Amino acid sequence: MRTIAGVASEIDPRTLMVVGPSGSGKTATVMHALRGLGPDVPVLRVQRIWSRRPHARFLGDTERSDLTVAAPGADGRPTTGFFESVTQNLGGTVPRVVFVDDAGVLTEERLSWLQHLVDEAFALDCRVVVAAEELAPGTLPDELDVLRLGPLDAPALRHFLTDALGLAIASDVVERITWWSAGNPRLALELAQDLSVAQLRGGALWHGPDTAGSAAQRTYRHALETVDEPEADLLASFVLRQTGSSLGEEPWDGAAGLGDDPSLNRLAELGLTELRGETWFLRHPLVAVLCAERRRAERPAAPTSERRGEAMLRGLHMQELNPVLRAGPLSVEGPKNRALAFTVSVLTGQTWGIPRPGLAGAVDCREWADHAWWRGSAGVDGPVREAARRLAAAALAVEAEGVVHDPDQLRADLDTVGETPGQHWLGLHLQTRMRLMLGDVSGARALVAGHVDDDVQGAAEHVARSLSAAMVAAVEGQFHDVRRHLDAVRRLRPGCDGWLVLRGLTALADAAIDGRVPDAGVPDVLGTWSARAAAEFAADVGAAHLLLGRAREAVSLLAVSAEQCRWPYQCPVMVRADLVDAAVSAGDVQSLPAAAGDTAVDECGVLSADLRAAAARGAALLADGDGALAAFDEAVRASTPPASIRQHVRTLVAYGRFRAARGDAGVAVAAFDRGRTLAQLAGLAGWTRGIDTAQTASGGAVASNRWEGLRREERTMVRLALKGATNSKIAESVFVSERTVVNRLRQVYQRLGIRDRRDLIRLAEECPPRWAAAEV
Repeated sequence: MRTIAGVASEIDPRTLMVVGPSGSGKTATVMHALRGLGPDVPVLRVQRIWSRRPHARFLGDTERSDLTVAAPGADGRPTTGFFESVTQNLGGTVPRVVFVDDAGVLTEERLSWLQHLVDEAFALDCRVVVAAEELAPGTLPDELDVLRLGPLDAPALRHFLTDALGLAIASDVVERITWWSAGNPRLALELAQDLSVAQLRGGALWHGPDTAGSAAQRTYRHALETVDEPEADLLASFVLRQTGSSLGEEPWDGAAGLGDDPSLNRLAELGLTELRGETWFLRHPLVAVLCAERRRAERPAAPTSERRGEAMLRGLHMQELNPVLRAGPLSVEGPKNRALAFTVSVLTGQTWGIPRPGLAGAVDCREWADHAWWRGSAGVDGPVREAARRLAAAALAVEAEGVVHDPDQLRADLDTVGETPGQHWLGLHLQTRMRLMLGDVSGARALVAGHVDDDVQGAAEHVARSLSAAMVAAVEGQFHDVRRHLDAVRRLRPGCDGWLVLRGLTALADAAIDGRVPDAGVPDVLGTWSARAAAEFAADVGAAHLLLGRAREAVSLLAVSAEQCRWPYQCPVMVRADLVDAAVSAGDVQSLPAAAGDTAVDECGVLSADLRAAAARGAALLADGDGALAAFDEAVRASTPPASIRQHVRTLVAYGRFRAARGDAGVAVAAFDRGRTLAQLAGLAGWTRGIDTAQTASGGAVASNRWEGLRREERTMVRLALKGATNSKIAESVFVSERTVVNRLRQVYQRLGIRDRRDLIRLAEECPPRWAAAEV
């Protein structure tokens, strides 16, 4: 647009040709650029220039005027009368810029006519901009500049389509639309408008257009005129082969090669194909669709139900998938699809892919265990395959029964399978989840980081990779990373926003970053969502409430999580520590459920830094007598790095409450301030609000005792401060220096467990001392 706008101000009177296929946005781009010149630059837009009666109007005018200009070749003077007709019909104004819109394909004859028009414009110090679909081959005049509008990329088309349709579109659908439309916005909009909402959001499979619309016919009408029958047959066979294969496999490969055919060189000359390395590729796929329509080629055979089921599973086309799988995991055909159904069910938190105990052969996963971890297991030896089968059975037991029969064996099998090549991200997501539930946060982090650059096929694997990273980040307290990974999931599959795992993680990240209070409780939809998914949702939302200082709300949610699921991805020890933390903070330790204390650290196994920190915090919160102080000192040491920021801040807040309850207000303030500083450095403003709430509550609990411990002169200063006196006024009243007043008030704040005069006023309102109303 800067190039177009610069035409009007150039000293050198050059002509600009804006070239691009129909629908590529030439008119919109030129008009937007020329409007930016302002009302002082008269811009004339001319349309139907090749007709007997073209018409024109100045930008900003509502009335259109016909121009009596002879069409090219109609007489010996091709452009005679153009500007004369302009001045006669449009009020005598001479334009500064003439925009010749929709000039079509500029043949040599048309280009010559425009050259005469440019010569006439030069005499009037007028510039000319022409929008054309294509230029005739040959040498162009020196004073002619050509600006070719390239195709839009997927992010730009996504923005354009979202604005045009008012609907969030799945990112892989945008990529497919971008390929089929060759980045042409008008063609992309025509394709998108033919899709259902489910297809646009990724809930239903879309392999590509069966027919080309009117916009495609206009855009490629000239190209089709130059394609002979053998070339049209080649293009038609390609698009039929491509749409047929896309139904049976994910990811769909829009860049599939064309093979080798003598006609490809001729198609390259027409701009329809290009050679990349040693492979030919199609540049304008809709031309192939038009050729297929013209040749009336037969459509490929419909894919089998097994192939279609695999495509729906890999593509996470949930709107089509749910009705198919509600009959149970055995309703899908083939061992690969059984494995896909199970791993996708774990990913989404739904129950349709989880075989239930008691069904004949339902729990025997040996036939599909290999497919749960590897794309192909041909090179996997016997012991590793046995470990993979045990690992699949353990994952199945956690989902179906909520039990881990042998944690030590599970850890060993995770180590064995995790080191093998050729894994896919649905299996890696399962391994990440199981490592986290065993408390091996560092192992889960290493697993995600070690495979983040691996090949990812299909929407399900993309989502699995992002959710794995989000869960690890949530356990470690990296809530900005949680939000970033969840945003990637939503861009790819907007329809997954209702999944419990996304709702829970979103609530936790929003609470930490923005201080947003969760607005949802535990859903009563266990028939659709697994008990494990509902319990993890409750644990995430409960942790969000605890983070904000809402202990009573956190207790009920965390108790539900502990009762419903013994093995959440956060690790039961971590959930138990948060539950005890919330109960102690709410003064409701007696209501702790039995399930909160029945998972020992040894059972979880790997003593990672986060697990040790959570276990030490839980033990300290429940300790009695003199042993509590030593337990808390140990908990604070255990929560320092390499433990995550989440465990350290939670321990500091619990420690601050404990020391405040003992009357050690100064130590409590230091603990709260350290936690607050860490949260601020991490950009977690919401967490600082929860720390403030905990500090205020702790200060009020011991304030009544601390008020009585103030000396007479300190009480006098406090009374004056509460009445609004400045430090200088207080100094005059008690006959000391202002510096002394500042130092003594600071000592008072430290003993009361507060920070400044605002906290002093708030504390006096919430827990007023008996002597505060006495006269000075």
